[in-house]
Amino acid sequence: MKRIWVLALTLCVLLGISRIATAHESPVILTLDEALARVEYHSDYQAWESNWENSSKSIQAILDKHSLALDISGDLFSYRYNFERDKSDFSTGPALSLSKSNLWGTNLSGSFSPKWNLSDGSVRSGWSLGLTQTLWPAPWFNSDQIALQTAYDTQAVLLKQRVYVVENTRFKIEKLYRTAQIAEARVSLAEAGLAAALRSQQVVEEKLGMGEAGEIDLINSQLNVLRAERDLESGQAAADAAKENLLQAVDLSGEFQLTSLDIGYLPEEEEDVDLEALLAKLHDHPLVLQHQVELKKAELELEAGQAASKPEASLSIILQDSSQSGLSGQGAGPSFVASVSIGYPILDKNQWSSTLETLSDNLEKARSAYEQALEQVERLFRETAQEVAGLARDVQIASLTLRQAELEWQAAQLQYEAGLIDHSSLVNAEVRLKQAELDYYESMFNYSWTKRRLNRGLVGELSGAGGQIR
Repeated sequence: MKRIWVLALTLCVLLGISRIATAHESPVILTLDEALARVEYHSDYQAWESNWENSSKSIQAILDKHSLALDISGDLFSYRYNFERDKSDFSTGPALSLSKSNLWGTNLSGSFSPKWNLSDGSVRSGWSLGLTQTLWPAPWFNSDQIALQTAYDTQAVLLKQRVYVVENTRFKIEKLYRTAQIAEARVSLAEAGLAAALRSQQVVEEKLGMGEAGEIDLINSQLNVLRAERDLESGQAAADAAKENLLQAVDLSGEFQLTSLDIGYLPEEEEDVDLEALLAKLHDHPLVLQHQVELKKAELELEAGQAASKPEASLSIILQDSSQSGLSGQGAGPSFVASVSIGYPILDKNQWSSTLETLSDNLEKARSAYEQALEQVERLFRETAQEVAGLARDVQIASLTLRQAELEWQAAQLQYEAGLIDHSSLVNAEVRLKQAELDYYESMFNYSWTKRRLNRGLVGELSGAGGQIR
């Protein structure tokens, strides 16, 4: 009895291990919803994230440039000799300085510098506080101010473009998933076609043995088998490549199995495209928004360059004190200095006019790029609308082809029941019907997919800082 229990327990353990190994080796099923949920792993979304990080770094770099700075410096050792008095001394003393500026042309500085004379033991120290304010050119013409405003505008554009990138990426993943499903469905049809060709060849060989078929019939059947094998091999290669493209797009690796394609579930009918309404919103399209930022930047830089032709002016306020303590006990009190400075280059080696010409050229280039972006987006809309019309014609062709295959299948059934054709001919008619059904589904999906993208304004790709058209 004990032996029987040991054998039963051993059998249960082996069965459990076998099931675990089988479960481990079986491929994971990847559904369409699961693939769509991996938008953030797609290269397009990661490119957008990179643009966002770069813009954040640019903003932080400008802000850090005007943050508080603290430095320490000075003479570690100093020797001085006076020839007239024939006197020398040794001294040492560090200096501590700080500075703080902002984007509105204000600079605050301070310093403290004690100095110890090692020869006579005296100590001297000095401190100062200074405030400088740029009066002209106006602070908003500052290059850092323009760069910061451009960076903030770029981030605002990127936030708007994120919706575009996410939706466009979801459409790409859907297209890749459906393409892989259709490719796998074609492999199944190719397998059915090969099976039908093999059965037909077998029938021909039997008839050849009975004298009811000739060599030409045998050659035709053999050619059909070879063509079916070739179609199956190419179909399988296409299916493998389509699945690999899908997995790479969503950053997956390993063995994954897609859900079977349900050709009875056709895409829903999409509302008609209102092309004029789409074209009326070109200036707000995500593909042209960054060009508006570049145009605004060029305008500000030109305005700042024109302001630079006037005299520069700044206000300076300084409060400082220097004292000396030692054997003499003498010292000096604090002092206050306020001044307004102006400056104007009389001869600047033609630098200002050359800079102004360059800035004017940059503005014209920015305007031209903006207009070209509008024209390019409009062309994309019109080309996609023409593509939708062509796909609608493809749907009609596929629909008529499907109806023709249905009628041929019905006729083949009647002929088979009447004994006019053999079973292989009936199977061939069924394979053609399934092929027509798959072709109709594919044409309907391509039509619906393109039309849905057009209705949502998805007609191009984004790349580069802020998302230029590519």
